[in-house]
Amino acid sequence: MSHSKLREDKTCLNCGDEVAVRFCPSCGQENTETKKSFHYLFTHFIEDLVHYDNSFWKAIKYLLYTPATLSIIYLNGQRKKFMAPVKLFIFINFFAFFVFNAFVFHEMEKIVTEEPETKNSDFDKKNIFNDKVSFVGNSRKKGEEKTWLDVNINDKIVKLNKEHTLRDIYKMMFNKAISNLPKWIFFFMPFFAFGLWLTHDKKKWWYFDHGIFTFHYFSTILLLLSFSTIFSALVGLTGFECNEWFQFTVFLILQIIFYKSYRKFYQESRIKTFLKFSFIYFFNFVMLLIIMLLALLHTVYTL
Repeated sequence: MSHSKLREDKTCLNCGDEVAVRFCPSCGQENTETKKSFHYLFTHFIEDLVHYDNSFWKAIKYLLYTPATLSIIYLNGQRKKFMAPVKLFIFINFFAFFVFNAFVFHEMEKIVTEEPETKNSDFDKKNIFNDKVSFVGNSRKKGEEKTWLDVNINDKIVKLNKEHTLRDIYKMMFNKAISNLPKWIFFFMPFFAFGLWLTHDKKKWWYFDHGIFTFHYFSTILLLLSFSTIFSALVGLTGFECNEWFQFTVFLILQIIFYKSYRKFYQESRIKTFLKFSFIYFFNFVMLLIIMLLALLHTVYTL
């Protein structure tokens, strides 16, 4: 509740109903003066940041340990206790990509663009982007009509090769891929939930239920990766580096969290959990490869 001055007019500005005291009984809007001071703007921002309904901070400890608990509570009807799954994921998504952009993406860009300037002839020798050995393979005989891939992908690659250097092409592809990464993660999530739907009783578990579990687990992935990225950056300031073992440990923790959350959410035996766990991993590995290929084609097509 704010400390703004109440309006003399008792008509709600949002829905038009009569406001008896401070809040509209129909829509819940506070009947205060519309013009706000800078002090209100600043304090409101701080309240939203620290508070964030207070439900966000309550959810953090569950996300880092057992996201299934959040899913169970939400599906049991306790919708106000924690932040809604989609809203929670979107907020963590923004936070994660802010962290990645600050600590990871710039370093990756340096790596992929540190190739020296090369001429197009050098590029052709590598058989990467040219009209003889195309991106998707060119088995078309003379006289045959160009396929969709030839027109939209291969010809595009040949044009890029003629107009830009290798380093420029790498840089453009990297920037385009990074800008579209949140979209592709969001695009992958329905397939992840679909894999869960395939392996469970359709009468007991609706696709909606699997979707809620997916939102919470992916929030855990992004949150843990964000914290590990910040930790790696802080360690780097001391002159040390987090090696492959640290990355493997983070990956292993994510698998343990998924296994524990999966078993807690679906309440199945260890054998069933392991078998379904294996199938879901295989299914999602295949889907991930397909989506990565689509993402690569989309990146080249939109350059």
